[in-house]
Amino acid sequence: MPSKLFYEKVYKTEENFEEISDFLYDLNFNNFYFLENDEGKFLVLVSDELKKIAFIEKNLPFKLSFIEQRTTSSDDWIKNIITKPFEFIDGVYVDPDHHNIDAEYVIRIIPGLAFGTGLHATTKLAAEFLKNYLKPGMSVLDLGCGSGILSILSRKLGASYVLGVDNDKIAVEVAQENLELNEVDNVEIRESNLLEKVEGKFDIIVSNIIAEVLIEALNDIEKFLKKDGLVILSGIINSKLDLFKDFDIVDHRRKGEWSSIVIKF
Repeated sequence: MPSKLFYEKVYKTEENFEEISDFLYDLNFNNFYFLENDEGKFLVLVSDELKKIAFIEKNLPFKLSFIEQRTTSSDDWIKNIITKPFEFIDGVYVDPDHHNIDAEYVIRIIPGLAFGTGLHATTKLAAEFLKNYLKPGMSVLDLGCGSGILSILSRKLGASYVLGVDNDKIAVEVAQENLELNEVDNVEIRESNLLEKVEGKFDIIVSNIIAEVLIEALNDIEKFLKKDGLVILSGIINSKLDLFKDFDIVDHRRKGEWSSIVIKF
């Protein structure tokens, strides 16, 4: 797949990386990574549109010192990552290379990007529910698929078909590359604004995006569910759980300030 060109803006910061990550997730901005070397700690924002980066820069409540703006290809900025494998959830490891890992499931994916790499609590919460509820032969819709990590996990857990959709062009490209890296079949990645380009019905719909967007999607989501299907929602800050109080919540888990729920219609 040919590389695309994107803009990068680099900022030096003394702030906590996790706090910056959480705030960027809350803004529904997924294209960033961090660097740390002898010269300090750096945040790098990536987009195919400078106006997106400008919006994020304006809204970040952190002390940042602008260093430089540059253009890069998807191949190049994907290399700015950590390279060691790590345990994603119980029995599942994320590995950027072909290390010899004694685990039930290994996902070959590039960690360090913010498309859902397994490093964020909300991704782990969604994955834990998939591992609990997904049975072999089920179909899965991954709404806001990011890197494709939950789509890939669903297929490895035995899903017969997985559709992952995302409205971010970079995320779609990264997800497609990760599918090739994992050599999984019966997984399709599609650019779509929420449910706009989704057809068919699914046994499980999983979505790891911010609460306000999840609520919007729930208005139409039932028609894409098979009978007795389940909806797994993550990316919910605990303080916004009340937004979902009118739904039939059959399971709920927390990690720190984040919640994930399972809804039955």
